[in-house]
Amino acid sequence: MRAIERTILETPVGGSQSSRAINASATATATLAIPLDGLTITAPQPEMLSQKNVESVTGIPARVFLDTIRAPGFPLPVTKLGKLRLVQREAFIAYLQALASDPAPRRATAEDERTGVAAVLAAVGLEPVRQPRAGRASGPSDGARRGRLSPK
Repeated sequence: MRAIERTILETPVGGSQSSRAINASATATATLAIPLDGLTITAPQPEMLSQKNVESVTGIPARVFLDTIRAPGFPLPVTKLGKLRLVQREAFIAYLQALASDPAPRRATAEDERTGVAAVLAAVGLEPVRQPRAGRASGPSDGARRGRLSPK
């Protein structure tokens, strides 16, 4: 394709017969004022999550992130740079979604823990005592007992 430059002959409004040539490919320059609250600048998401940026990307506090990646059985590779811990963003989000969609293993783990505690108590001659849960975290009252001796 070849660029075509047109010349337009313009007759002034006053009726004068002098003509001037205007180049149709000429450009105009203007200054535009935009208020700062009218601009939205978005940066691309980081490829790696660390304790420094995890809250802004996922909403998870840094302490929860660190506890999660340090937990035994965490399936994703963790890159260590000094005190900084890095995990791939997409893989971490997929891991969180998998946890949210399958809460059954957590319940099974809690049941296994209760069964294990009952076995340890039984081995030393004690049995677990169920107590109603308090509305808030507090220490045991003076008369509260954790277990009792089983009658022989």
